[in-house]
Amino acid sequence: MKRRTGSKAEQKTAKKAGQGVNILFISMSPIHRGVNIGNTFLNVLDGISGITFSGVYTKNGAPGKELQNAFRLNEKMILKKALHKSNTVGEVVEARSDGAVAETDKLVAFAKKKRFTAFFWAQAMVWALPYWKSGALNDFLDAVQPDVLFTLLSDSVVLNKLIAYIQDYTKKPLVVYAWDNNYTLKMGAVSPLRRLNRHINRIYMRKTVRRAKQLYVISDVQKRDYEKEFGVPCKVLTKSADFSGEPPLKTQYDSPLQLVFTGNIGTNRWKSLAMISEALESINQNGVRAQLRIYTATPLTQKMENALRKKDASFIMGSVPASEIPRIQSEADMLVHVESFDRKARLQVRQSFSTKLVDYFRVARPILAVGPRNVASIEHLIRNDCALTASSAEEVRQALLSVLGGPDKLNDLSKKAYACGRRNHDAAAMHGMLQADLEKLVKEP
Repeated sequence: MKRRTGSKAEQKTAKKAGQGVNILFISMSPIHRGVNIGNTFLNVLDGISGITFSGVYTKNGAPGKELQNAFRLNEKMILKKALHKSNTVGEVVEARSDGAVAETDKLVAFAKKKRFTAFFWAQAMVWALPYWKSGALNDFLDAVQPDVLFTLLSDSVVLNKLIAYIQDYTKKPLVVYAWDNNYTLKMGAVSPLRRLNRHINRIYMRKTVRRAKQLYVISDVQKRDYEKEFGVPCKVLTKSADFSGEPPLKTQYDSPLQLVFTGNIGTNRWKSLAMISEALESINQNGVRAQLRIYTATPLTQKMENALRKKDASFIMGSVPASEIPRIQSEADMLVHVESFDRKARLQVRQSFSTKLVDYFRVARPILAVGPRNVASIEHLIRNDCALTASSAEEVRQALLSVLGGPDKLNDLSKKAYACGRRNHDAAAMHGMLQADLEKLVKEP
């Protein structure tokens, strides 16, 4: 393995005070706001002064303009190197202003959609070849000279091997951020091959956690689970917003009251929305008192259409540009959050926290949440007493009837939502914690 030039002391001396922290993201997808991982990483780090970003990734596409440097290596490059020794594995990729992903490989797209276990094993076999540990990658790491490595807790064997190599080469502290429930063995009915694959993945995930100097998690539920599972302290890190001012309460509510949902309704979330539609039909029998408008890009089946399009009660508005969502949420009288009751979906989101809730808290609107009480997002709302929560159509009906009498109860819910955001998701506090942690990591020998 080619070593970095200069001793550790020389490298630290070369980094003058006040230059900030250079973070190297290690990921499968390129880091930009159009992809979930990139959007999450950039959201939590936005607003922290003196930070620069670079990245190493394994999929097609280009990083966003937030990154100064990026390096891509993938299976196709490794295979070409195996066939033609003169080929170089890896390339420096220029950032794009839009960070658009150009996915042109049909086989990769098919594998991503089907997610057959055999595809992951084939990918692991390609990465078992040594060619990805290339001089080009080492040269990139030497040029970037990161201070901190930042990655997600992934169940990808390939990514975890890449993380281990880069940390061994750079000797830099590793920060790991977990937000998916991808470590659990409680997956519902799955094939023996998938269960075996999960056991293998968990081995590499534990190795990555042992390497980490700091482990962040997305929710209190995940913090409890992972501190018990891994035996290391965790810190809760979520998207944040500015809650320094007074809550921007509505001065007047519409009649009928306008409920709004924005987001994905897949994994049977639509069934929870259907409960709200059913409750509104009942409430509106003697006059229209409340309506639900659903903004989603999720393709709908006829069954979903029938359940969610209810005359004078619920409407499907289709998709809108992301830039329009803040205005739509602000104009709503009440915002809706839903989780699925299906066992498989419930297990998937049990530890997850919806970043959308931070947006809800910020605009200070009453929140109606429908879903299982033991998943992290619903538990968070119940624990902070900042939303109407329900687990059936009748509970939804009773909850809505309790606040339809006038604006006072709606304003009270709005204030509680904003207060929850201020307590748990304030940007100043979140960024202060992150900045202190990063500076501590850089200073440690």
